[in-house]
Amino acid sequence: MPRTNKIIDASLDEVQTAKESAIALVQGSVVQQTAEDLFYTDNLEEVENGLKSLNEFSNKAWLLSSIILYTVIYNKELYTDSGLFWDEYAKQAQERIGIDPRDVSEQLSSARFFIQHHAELERQGFDPSGNNRKLARAELATELSGDVHAVIKHLVNDSWRDFKAWYSSFKTKAIEAPNDIKRPDIEVKGKKVYIQGVEAIKVSEKIPQQDKERLEKYISQIFEAMRKGLEPAIVQCYDEKEARVLTKLRDKYRQGK
Repeated sequence: MPRTNKIIDASLDEVQTAKESAIALVQGSVVQQTAEDLFYTDNLEEVENGLKSLNEFSNKAWLLSSIILYTVIYNKELYTDSGLFWDEYAKQAQERIGIDPRDVSEQLSSARFFIQHHAELERQGFDPSGNNRKLARAELATELSGDVHAVIKHLVNDSWRDFKAWYSSFKTKAIEAPNDIKRPDIEVKGKKVYIQGVEAIKVSEKIPQQDKERLEKYISQIFEAMRKGLEPAIVQCYDEKEARVLTKLRDKYRQGK
């Protein structure tokens, strides 16, 4: 039974045009047919072997490899055929698909951004060949700047160094907490949160214990940040390793303020 797309936030036409643009990067090469076939198989081993060939072929195949990883293995949840959860599968990326595990999240991010914004990227004349590093940071740049149109403009016109300097300029602003917001009197005792002396949130005893503990943990972390005068934010990560990397990045820039 064919796998269905569950995660991609883009139309089928947007996904198809992004695929075609990526395949064009290897047009006429020995891996072109292999790449085209990979989009239409539900056989995990076949996809893994094909990705290894692409990743050994050329730097030009990097974006194509990223889109296959995102749309076929990740989005269709084909990785579950290995008996592994996603974070476990990603750790085995080197031996399975020839991708350094440290690069997996970047490749997923690149593919997602390229698919979702392919039409504007094409209109602005973005050349994905040789711009892998910039594309890998496009989602981060968008999150920091809040302006995807500006990000695409800089992707098209900037060198890697200039692009990095541009989006990095927003990082200090992103971690500054506003000083003019009057915050309530918050107290966090273990997993209990009190606002103005009143217990603010009680998690139902009827939900599974593991889910209850997770909710209490997240709620207490959010209000602990608010108690310290920080602005809590939810950042979606692929696994705990990526979350730790983002935390270290935040701490590094705080130290440099």
